[in-house]
Amino acid sequence: MAGDKLVILTVEIQREGEQWVGRCVELGTATFGESVDEVHEELIDLVVLHLNGLEDVGERERFFEARGIKVYEDSVPQEVERPVPISRDAPLFTQILSMQIDSPQSTAALATA
Repeated sequence: MAGDKLVILTVEIQREGEQWVGRCVELGTATFGESVDEVHEELIDLVVLHLNGLEDVGERERFFEARGIKVYEDSVPQEVERPVPISRDAPLFTQILSMQIDSPQSTAALATA
């Protein structure tokens, strides 16, 4: 759709002792919990809040530029390189997310991964 903007972000979730810890590599957003699913859900919510907060204060473009986050406008890559999927029982789980960001008001939402 014309005017759509999309960013591609990486989520890593790993076991640390009794807890699972997740972070968005590009944003630095992080959380922890007792299961991969709990951490994944919370992390997606936090990423959306982070992106919306950046837009609310007018810092999204500057932040993306400083962090090297590419914004795709109108054309989205057909393939994204990513590591071989790792079992949710393994110590590290990596996922590539595509997040839609709208202008001028950001309403970031998980597109698919």
